[in-house]
Amino acid sequence: MSEDKRPVSPVRPAGMEVIYLYPCPFCGREVPLISPTRPAMAQCDACRKSFPIVPVDERMIRYLKTVMAGGRASVDPDFL
Repeated sequence: MSEDKRPVSPVRPAGMEVIYLYPCPFCGREVPLISPTRPAMAQCDACRKSFPIVPVDERMIRYLKTVMAGGRASVDPDFL
């Protein structure tokens, strides 16, 4: 089978997520979590200990996603 040798066009973002960094109370490593909107337990990937986290406001996440048009508003206009 022949392969298509044409270059692939750059792809625009199809969506976005907000990542929050929670410091582990045991070792201090910042644990990344994607918009935790409910109280939960997080597990540190360095020391493997679990700790409770404070949730973020779901309305703020929706607002950011709306303002950023789901990530499309953050595309560099000079690149287009």
